Amino acid sequence: MLLARGKIIYFNKASKSVDYFGTIGYKCPELSNPCDFFMSMMSKESLELDNDEVDNVVTDVEMIEQKYENLIKFFYESY
Repeated sequence: MLLARGKIIYFNKASKSVDYFGTIGYKCPELSNPCDFFMSMMSKESLELDNDEVDNVVTDVEMIEQKYENLIKFFYESY
């Protein structure tokens, strides 16, 4: 079971989790620990860095909070 903000975003066998998240657009990178990938995916702190340009740090707290809420809502509704 994976929870984010008190909402279940995944509840099934651990062996199916990587495939499930891959089908909704969150593919675990090869040679990565799936647990680490899930933790970073569910972490608000991971949204502070722009994935396209690592040097460009997002500092707008409200924008980060909104992106995080949208991500959790997406996971919750996809499940």
